[in-house]
Order: sequence, then C-alpha cells, then structure tokens
Amino acid sequence: MSGSNEKAKDRRKRVPHISVGSLARLIVRVAWTMVMILAPLSAHAGMSCNTANVSKVLTTGVIAVPVSAAIGSIVSTLSPDTFQMKCRFLSTTSPGNVTSATLYTDLGTSAPLAPGFSDVYQTGVAGLGVRYTLNSPTCSTANAVITNGTVRLGCSFSGPLDGPYMPVDVTVTATLIVTGSIAAGASNLMTAPTVTIGTAQSDQAGYWNQPPLYTGSASGVLTHATCSVNQSNVGVTLPTADTHNFATGIGSVAWPQSFALSLSCSAGAKVLITLTDSVNPANRSTTLQLTADSTAKGIGIQLLNSDSTLVAFGADSAAPGNPNQWTIGASPNGTLQIPMTARYVRTGTVSPGTVKALATFTMSYQ
Repeated sequence: MSGSNEKAKDRRKRVPHISVGSLARLIVRVAWTMVMILAPLSAHAGMSCNTANVSKVLTTGVIAVPVSAAIGSIVSTLSPDTFQMKCRFLSTTSPGNVTSATLYTDLGTSAPLAPGFSDVYQTGVAGLGVRYTLNSPTCSTANAVITNGTVRLGCSFSGPLDGPYMPVDVTVTATLIVTGSIAAGASNLMTAPTVTIGTAQSDQAGYWNQPPLYTGSASGVLTHATCSVNQSNVGVTLPTADTHNFATGIGSVAWPQSFALSLSCSAGAKVLITLTDSVNPANRSTTLQLTADSTAKGIGIQLLNSDSTLVAFGADSAAPGNPNQWTIGASPNGTLQIPMTARYVRTGTVSPGTVKALATFTMSYQ
C-alpha cells in the first residue's frame, strides 16, 4: 500500500507541471503569430490613380528656321504643358489610418532617336526633332529629360485611407531642335513623338498604363528660310517738305524717296513679306503711325512696293496667308533686291515739325 501511495503522489506532482507548461508555450506562440499577421495590415494599403489634362496634340504654331541653322540648334521652346496625377489610398481595414507610398510615374516614347542624340526624337518633318523636359516640385524633379526612350519620376504620397484624391502637377516642355537638313520653304508638322504614361507604386504589385500625354498628332507650320538679310537697319531720309505741299487736302502726298531691302538667298522657295508698324503693331492701314518724338502734326508716312502699290501693314508673323502679306517671287541663288518707296501723306491739319516712323519686315517661305 505504501508503494502504491508513493506512485500516486508522483503522478500528482508531474501532471500539473506538464500541463501548465505546455499551455503557456502554446499561448505565447499563438500570440506571436497574430502580431506578425496583423502588423502589415495596419501599415499597407492600395492606391488608386488617374490622370487629367492628357491626350494632347503637340501644337507648335508657325516656326521659322534660320538660314544655315546648325544641327543641335534650338528652333523653338514651346510653352509647358501640365498634366496631373490624382491618387488616393484605398483599404478594406479601418478607415482613418494614415499610410504612405511612393508613386512611380514613367514617361516614355517609342519614336526613333535623331542620329547622334540620346534625348531628341524625330518628328514628322525631316531634320526636325523634339526634346521633352519634365519638372515637378512635388516629385522633386527639375529638368528631367526623356532619355533613350524613358524617364521615371518618384513622387511621395501620404494621407488617410479612403480619403480624397490628391493631385500632383507635372509640366512637360517640348523643345524643337535641328537634327539634320531641313527642306526650304514651308512644311506642315502633322506628327510628333507620342509620350506615354505608366504608373506603379511601392506598396502594391502591378503596373498601370494611363492615357498618353501626347497622342502623336501635331499641328504647326515649319518655314525654313532661304534668305538672310544683308542690312538689318535701313534708313530712309525724306527731303524737307513745306506745308503748302499738302494744300490739296487730306490724302495729298509729297516727296517720294526710293530705297531697297537687300537679301542673300539660295534657290528653292517662294518668298513672301509682311511689313509691320513698329509704333502700332495693330495698325492694318496703309499709313505708318509717327513715333512719340515726332513734332509735326497731320502728317504720316506711306510705303509702296515695286509695283507702286500702297503697302498695308500686318502682324509680325511668318505664317502663310498672314494679313497684308505679299509675294516677292521665287528666291534667286544670290542677291534679292526688294525695291520700295517712302513718301509723306497728309492725315489731318498740318503743322511743321519733325517726322519719324518705324517699320519691320518679316519674310515667309513656301
């Protein structure tokens, strides 16, 4: 009996010790596993993004390429185009928690690189390329360039889960660059390199293609000059006139004086010209407005072309069909002289004094 009682005592001592120890270890392991599973759910969330101000046509207007423009020279820098990435955080867990992630925005083009360049892409006009430069303070990006077909921006986001969309502005500036020989005359720019947009984020698998920034369509006219100006400033001195020279009334003229514009040209284009009133660029009449330091009253200046036709003034533009543009003719392979005449014209009540007027001329080539 005593031996039997001793065994019973041993069993009573061992059973509580084993049971309590096993349960304690089991509870610790389960609690640790729960922490490892729940911690990522409170710190991670998906991001939803879309774009605004995209699917654009590259619009250049009228661009004039100087005579003998060197490869690599800038023809025109266009006004920046701005588009937006708008994102917010999504979650199936508790709303109101704050989270953060990095949004990666890739801009790229599959257009061929211009020969000798790593960041200039060929347009639809032979010899003309475009470089795309990006800026975004939110993405800490300054003058990033699409190089070898792509560039990546990293933009930091933070905010509440299921909150409002947060915008990030990115500006893209297109610079037109000479990449080779450009044909004389005018060319319509119909196509330009497409700029695609793709997004990804550091906290979520996957990659999302957005609508393109530039669709590949373009609008504009490129004119390649075939002439250079031999004399940039042409002064015309009219003889002194008496008030009685204008006695016949408003519209009477006096003292015509001949002069000429001289250019050096190469053959291959039709040459057109527009004269603009420097004092009043909006002037579309046939009489130049006098400068502020002129002291005579009731007198203006008129210009006539080689056909003795009065010249009406237009905008300072090389665009084909510019108002009051007129045709000179085919460009020669050498010097081109444009004969003209200046004269006084009465515009009102005449009083003596000095007369001064200024005009500029703009060439266009087709």
